Amino acid sequence: MWMKNEDELVEAVLGGDHGSFELLLRPYRKGLLNMAYRMTGNLEEAREVCQEALIRIFRYLDKFKKEKSFKNWIYKIAVNTSYDFLRRKKKQADIVEHQKRLEMSTVADPEKQLLNKEIKVKIESCLQSLSPKEKAVFLLRDEEGFSIEETSKILGCSSLSVRTHLSRARQKIRAQFEKLYPMDKREVKI
Repeated sequence: MWMKNEDELVEAVLGGDHGSFELLLRPYRKGLLNMAYRMTGNLEEAREVCQEALIRIFRYLDKFKKEKSFKNWIYKIAVNTSYDFLRRKKKQADIVEHQKRLEMSTVADPEKQLLNKEIKVKIESCLQSLSPKEKAVFLLRDEEGFSIEETSKILGCSSLSVRTHLSRARQKIRAQFEKLYPMDKREVKI
């Protein structure tokens, strides 16, 4: 059976033959997974990195310059995807650590714990002034700690849309909080 070379496969994929994408990447899949595993140290995370890298390769295939090495180009994407994954993972770990420190500090100070609980209840009441999209963005970003990109993927919208809805949500919550609780506005940073 005659095999197409990489340039022909790239052209086929760009021409709409998505089946050629599998043929194009087949020789590199094992190496990409191995590299991602070495970067993350975890097989499941490595698979996640590879999946994201394959999506990026497909999405940006039209940016590939034929005079360059295809193998180097896809490995660069895979490495950058690994870096992005590790940054997100570190950020999430930092958020969890910060929350643990906050919980520990409030456990030691019952008055502060009560104040934080009251503020949370007040903010919850302010959430009712938000549209469903604004509420979802606010909760995913500020309560759950997802990044802008992760939030946009979860909600199926652009990063710009997430930023816009988040800004509006914070403004509405701040305005509602100041309206309902004018004496407490200095205690809360929204």
